[in-house]
Amino acid sequence: MTTSSTIRGERGGRTILVVDDEPGILQYIRRVLEHGNHTVLTSRSGEHAWSVVQRSQAKLDLVLTDIIMPGSIDGPTLAARIERRYKKLPVLFMTGALPENDEQAVEMTRKGRLLRKPFSPQQLGEFIDSHFGESEAGT
Repeated sequence: MTTSSTIRGERGGRTILVVDDEPGILQYIRRVLEHGNHTVLTSRSGEHAWSVVQRSQAKLDLVLTDIIMPGSIDGPTLAARIERRYKKLPVLFMTGALPENDEQAVEMTRKGRLLRKPFSPQQLGEFIDSHFGESEAGT
């Protein structure tokens, strides 16, 4: 049986910007993704993440952002800015705060763009890998 870490190890090598206002979550995700051979940039706010995207968008393969964050730029606002200006840069979401029946969460889940917290390293790896698998197949 192939494990998620084996799959990530084979595919890996992507540059991912992770955005979350909780330092512990950022460290956890960084460790998991780096174990999968990804390069990880982190940001604790939507405002900072937007400046990172503007500076580094050509090098980024994916943005993974929390939905609910303090400040003027939350996850959906960040995604909308990225989608307007950098159409080819995919944005995925994570949340521990939105109820299962929240309209926005239901739509993101339907599109395969939402990972609910808490998640295991395997769930995170499969979520990221499934996105890259789909985008590689569609290219």
